[in-house]
Formats: sequence, C-alpha cells, structure tokens
Amino acid sequence: MKKKTYNTNRVLLTGFVGEKVDHRKVGDPVVSVATFFLGIPYEEDNSEKTSWETHAIETWRGLADLCKEKLTKGSKVLVEGALRQDRWDDNDNKTQFRTYIRADRVEFLKLKRPE
Repeated sequence: MKKKTYNTNRVLLTGFVGEKVDHRKVGDPVVSVATFFLGIPYEEDNSEKTSWETHAIETWRGLADLCKEKLTKGSKVLVEGALRQDRWDDNDNKTQFRTYIRADRVEFLKLKRPE
C-alpha cells in the first residue's frame, strides 16, 4: 500500500495595497484578472526604521472585479491563497521567474497605511 503524503501550500498575509490595482480581461472565454502589490511593514532589529516587504498578488474572475472596485493605494487587506511561480525563457534565452500569491480570498479591512 502506497503511503499518503500531505502537502500544504497556503499563504495568509495582512498588509497594504501599494499601487493601483491592474485589471484586465484575458482568455477565451474571457475572464477578469487583477494584480496588485501588497506591502507589509516590519521593524528591523535594533532600529527605529520601518522596512517593507512587498508581495505580488493575483486574483481571478469575480474576486478580480471586486478588487478593482474596492481597492486603492493604502487599503488594508487580508489575503489568503497559494504561492505560485511562473517560469519562462526571455529573448536572451535566460530563464526568468515570477513568484506571486494566487489569492482565493481577499478581506477588505478598514485601516489605512501608516505614513
């Protein structure tokens, strides 16, 4: 009997929308895709300075339309989804990667980003 293995690929992040949401229609049949960057502030050890981690977020279909409608720069959100990675060869035949979170849940929170 083959042993079952369980793998988990879930990401849960809370942060602030960094820029305007990019919304487009793709495919056949046509579906909505929205992408945005999520900034997460953190304080470095032994420092008064706040640094930021930035993560690319991608949403599809109805969630993409909702993100386009509701999100603006500085909006606080909770994002839940899976870590994904695209891989392709560029014009110079070098392999490129793009790592992002494919969100299946975005919760719109009330607070604005700290200045």
